[in-house]
Amino acid sequence: MKILYLHQYFNTPNMSGGTRSYEFAQRLVSSGHEVHMITSRRDSTSSNKTYIENTDGINVYWIYVPYSNSFGFLRRILAFIKFIVLSSILSLKIKSDIVFATSTPLTIAIPAIFCSKVKGVPMVFEVRDLWPELPIAVGAIKSGILIRLAKILEETTYFHSKYVIALSPGMKEGIAKTGYPLLKIKVIPNSCDIVRF
Repeated sequence: MKILYLHQYFNTPNMSGGTRSYEFAQRLVSSGHEVHMITSRRDSTSSNKTYIENTDGINVYWIYVPYSNSFGFLRRILAFIKFIVLSSILSLKIKSDIVFATSTPLTIAIPAIFCSKVKGVPMVFEVRDLWPELPIAVGAIKSGILIRLAKILEETTYFHSKYVIALSPGMKEGIAKTGYPLLKIKVIPNSCDIVRF
């Protein structure tokens, strides 16, 4: 199976940050699947061009989208928009039987839905944080219009997905509150590779 995997902040083991997507993708490759990972290159020293590399059998497409936690709200939004546009275009050039997208940010769902609809292939969405509930709760999103748009995107994402993956039972309950069928929500918690420890 050809799997298009969208994760804006994908990390390999030699990078700082979580490697859940890498571990999943690497195991999918080991099971005989072809995985195409679309992600962003965030460092300031990399080329401003998209490039492809094969990492442990995973075809990784690095799109140059500068990003930093020091960015203000507007610069973050512009970075998200740039990734949405470039990843949507790139996704149409890659043959795939299924689209798998993992948040955050929730905007990763936009290129995933776009590709799924255009190609007529199913989509699976993984929820790592309950958006927009989390940023609303911490006061990161205050505008009533933005809150409403985020909730529309959340519900559209769930109801376009063949399945939704939650990282905990609590997240599963939160997703189910939107009306999405409980039987289509699967829980796959975070774990560790005990061989490495």
